[in-house]
Amino acid sequence: MMNPLQVIRKQSLEYWSGCIKIEEPKESSISWLVYLLEGRIQYVSTTAGQQIRLDYLWQRYNLEFHSPKISDYQISEYLKLIKCLAARQLSEETIKSILFYFCQESLTHIGTINQTNVILIPTKRISNSIFYSNITQLKLKERIEDWQPLRNYLGTPFTRLYLRKENALKFYKLGQVLYNDPDLKSLAASIKLSSFIKLFVTKSTLYEIATKANTSTYLLAIFLKQCLEENIIELLPFDENKNEKSVTKKLQQEPKIKLVKQPTYPQPVLKLDRKSALILCVDDSKTVQRQLKMTLESVGYQVVGILDPYTNLNKLYQYQPAVVFMDINMPNINGYELCSLLKKSEKYKKVPIVMLTGRNGTFDRVRAKLAGAAEYITKPCQPQKLISLVTMLQPSSEESIANS
Repeated sequence: MMNPLQVIRKQSLEYWSGCIKIEEPKESSISWLVYLLEGRIQYVSTTAGQQIRLDYLWQRYNLEFHSPKISDYQISEYLKLIKCLAARQLSEETIKSILFYFCQESLTHIGTINQTNVILIPTKRISNSIFYSNITQLKLKERIEDWQPLRNYLGTPFTRLYLRKENALKFYKLGQVLYNDPDLKSLAASIKLSSFIKLFVTKSTLYEIATKANTSTYLLAIFLKQCLEENIIELLPFDENKNEKSVTKKLQQEPKIKLVKQPTYPQPVLKLDRKSALILCVDDSKTVQRQLKMTLESVGYQVVGILDPYTNLNKLYQYQPAVVFMDINMPNINGYELCSLLKKSEKYKKVPIVMLTGRNGTFDRVRAKLAGAAEYITKPCQPQKLISLVTMLQPSSEESIANS
């Protein structure tokens, strides 16, 4: 079973490119967007609330100049961010360290999600990226363990916090006690208690309040624990267009998360539309692999390549592809033998297999059909012919894709 972070790790190991959209279960108007290029993380954004999150991260990184103004369009956030940083003549290493921190912060929150919908979008990408990171380099384990308990009573940094006038005195009295807590010393030093209280009457998000109080969302969340448990502070959804009825009771009724060293999580729902179905390419030529990958991913398909099927036979059975492209002339095992072998298995019985070859003879076509191949195509493959062939063959395997 995998949680969203494990899905990201899986796609990274498969050198996948595109955008992984992760729905935020506690905020229906928010989804996290993780951009990968050949398995490496480029950037993490959101479908809404980019500006308030960017303003917060800007302040936490102690950037003295103003953050760029962005619209709620994901890729433009990255482009404007890079342009702004470059205009300040920051070194490339400094820019990379900033992007590292930004990705680390968002993936920490993603890592606290146990179950949600995860959508793979191969066509949504960031071009001309200057930052790439393997997920292991981001050192997320301890950060996730710190944030996981806070998610029980708070939700997300996009949750709006509201203090009613009749609760202001209770908040003030509790705040006086908390301001003397040694662990919250930095918060007390950054803003007066009276000014701090005023931040909660405007229904601002945790990100916005942390920015104005010049503190971290983590420290602020710890400060608010008792206020939220006693219903002094109310939680409201991020989307202001929806009915802003308090969701505090709902959040508190959710089961508590037990932290263990090796937690197991329920499988997220992977939604793949027809075009984003998986295509498998079995060919010992990296050039052919690259051509198929570029052509088919450009129109929305996922492409996984296997260079040596003989030593990776088990890997073939890990996937449930919509279509398989297979080279005929490969070392150790030829395409005819491999095709015949796969067609005898229950998993590949109904999966169309297309034979790839540099020859265009009648005998080869007949032999391919006898082995169980659905089609036969000569190399080099014409891009439009590849796309048309996959479009034609895919409907016969939609049922198997849905069950993958």
